[in-house]
Amino acid sequence: AITSLLSCITSQPGDFILTETYKAHGSTTFSGIIKGTYSERGLGGFFGGLKARIIHCGGIITSQLIIYDRIKIGLGLAATGSH
Repeated sequence: AITSLLSCITSQPGDFILTETYKAHGSTTFSGIIKGTYSERGLGGFFGGLKARIIHCGGIITSQLIIYDRIKIGLGLAATGSH
């Protein structure tokens, strides 16, 4: 769960920029999107929609990691993080 939370937080700015790029339909550049977002909203602007991303993607990532560990245990391998 901690891993999925961290992955959601660290990937959010990139996803935000990608979404803004698609919304702009080529009318602005990558650096223009970054400068515009930063000047209008500050650093926190890149984390817009983070709560929804944590709920949606966090649930998916956590489920995948649990399934991965269950498969490893089922094959007789040690679960991730165990010794």
